[in-house]
Amino acid sequence: MKFKVVLGATCALFTTAARADAASLTGSTPGYHYFWKAGATIEDHDAAVVDCAVRLRAMVNGSDAMTAVTAATGGGLAGALIGGIIDSNENRQGDAANMEGCMALKGWSVVGFPDAEGEAVRDLDDASLIREKVSPLVGSAAPAGPVLRGPFANELVEGAFVVEKARDLDKLSLSVRATKSAADAAIDSAGELKPSKPELPKGVKAPKRIKGHNAKELVAADPQSAHIVLRLKGAKSRVNSTNIILSRLAPDGSEVVYDGLATTAALGYLAGTRLAKGAVDGETYADFVVPVPAGRWKMATISVIPYDADLCFGAPAFEIGDGETVFLGEMTVRDGGGYPLDAADLETARAILAANPTIAGRVRAPDWSNGFTSDCFGSYAYAYEIPGAPFIDGAALMRAGSEVTSPPENPAPQ
Repeated sequence: MKFKVVLGATCALFTTAARADAASLTGSTPGYHYFWKAGATIEDHDAAVVDCAVRLRAMVNGSDAMTAVTAATGGGLAGALIGGIIDSNENRQGDAANMEGCMALKGWSVVGFPDAEGEAVRDLDDASLIREKVSPLVGSAAPAGPVLRGPFANELVEGAFVVEKARDLDKLSLSVRATKSAADAAIDSAGELKPSKPELPKGVKAPKRIKGHNAKELVAADPQSAHIVLRLKGAKSRVNSTNIILSRLAPDGSEVVYDGLATTAALGYLAGTRLAKGAVDGETYADFVVPVPAGRWKMATISVIPYDADLCFGAPAFEIGDGETVFLGEMTVRDGGGYPLDAADLETARAILAANPTIAGRVRAPDWSNGFTSDCFGSYAYAYEIPGAPFIDGAALMRAGSEVTSPPENPAPQ
């Protein structure tokens, strides 16, 4: 039996507020909905949903720490249980938001149902019956309902998305419900996903995340070392809670496990790395300078304590050599969403670095390339593209586009 959607009635059921809720990396689309891409088959749909579920299996919402914290601070068993309930709810909300983000990166849109018809489908006992109802809609020439969220549009840059606590989960996607058994089986088959641990030589300690220079340290900084510079600006509360985590990559573009040198650096308050702060043009700003090993570095994570947006589906990266200074620019952290990176005048960087003229005199802009992928961890998963920068494969972004359950290999630098 075909599933009839009355388009006019559907459009009337979704409010402006509902659409605003959808425009968030941390909030899933409200109401009954499914994933749609013109020309796709139900098999394409199922493969994409299952692949996203597998890729996202290690994601954990930031409040999961609450369970341990409440117990450790005297909350006891009751506190731990309450924390566990909150964790479970927020993880489901985060899972739903991440699934939409992954599908958007594959070119799918979220399309709405009228509530009454959505409830009728939801109440079907067998997920295969839900799949049967959704099947004729997922690849139709035009969406049979309002498009509540479109495909990937670089929202972390363009200003639609914020990184924060998960929103309330209104309705679970009918596409997700229809493929739950297949997704669960694929996740079980893939096994638990954990970050790679460094294999350390005997007697050698793992390198710590790099801590940036304060004003006194900058004066005495080694001019032969490479340095990365960033200015964060915006509302004070946003600037104070935002951290940009950089990761060093191996020569072939994969994640560095261990080679004796530091592999991560934080530009933000997370590691106490502020060089200076102030106000300019009515906005708070904070400057950060970190000494790093030479190599290829990617923008791996946008962290807004305690939530992390892992740019595992597509991160920008740049090269830096010994003695070079790279100014990433000015990143604006907005209350309304977005973390745009403005390639500011290099004079701004020279002013930041004025206490060490040698380092300041070598400053240059980064040679960004988009599209570096990795396994997904943290609270949320998405991609971040530097507008106008080339992609590592020379054409299309290598993110979640292929229906595989492991990240595509990144090419070695030329």
